[in-house]
Amino acid sequence: MAPALAQIRVPSPQADRLPSACTRLDWPPEAKRYELEGTTVLDYRIKEWRIADVKVRKGSGWPILDAAAVRSLQACKLKTDAAQPRESAVRTVDYVWAGAAGLSARPQLHPDSCAPSAQVRGFVPLDRTPTAADGVLVRFLTNGRGEPFNIRLEGRITDNALAEHIRQYVQGCRFVAANVPGPKTDAVYGRVLLAAPGK
Repeated sequence: MAPALAQIRVPSPQADRLPSACTRLDWPPEAKRYELEGTTVLDYRIKEWRIADVKVRKGSGWPILDAAAVRSLQACKLKTDAAQPRESAVRTVDYVWAGAAGLSARPQLHPDSCAPSAQVRGFVPLDRTPTAADGVLVRFLTNGRGEPFNIRLEGRITDNALAEHIRQYVQGCRFVAANVPGPKTDAVYGRVLLAAPGK
């Protein structure tokens, strides 16, 4: 995957005050391996010629990318000269995590391959809805036999037994390579749908 791209979202007179070094960053190795993409929108201020008060206005869907964007902007060094404001109102910058070659085709779920479960209603590939009471966002890799491994659960899950059950459920699913032209990957993401309590 190509290095990450970042775009400034503020009007150009303000954008010129943010050094280009502040918008160039690499994917964290784990995020690159899973080919995670999205856009992280950050708010920030300039105080005493430093980047300050960095906050995520809108996440990319992947905490690992959002954290990397925050770290990159916080580490940005501004020149203390007349061209830089000493103080500023809130500004916004987008970090657009995208590969230069475009999206790779991800493995597809083999129909009816996931074992039935009393706690899980199913798996929805390519659904990036954040983890909540009704489902858990997961990402993983697949081997040559279509078996998931290195399964990562996104978001906070306090029930360790449920987390382990979700991993075992995903491990039981099978995937096949996408039958489309162009680049392909072995990385998959999606949402494990949870059954309502008591059902």
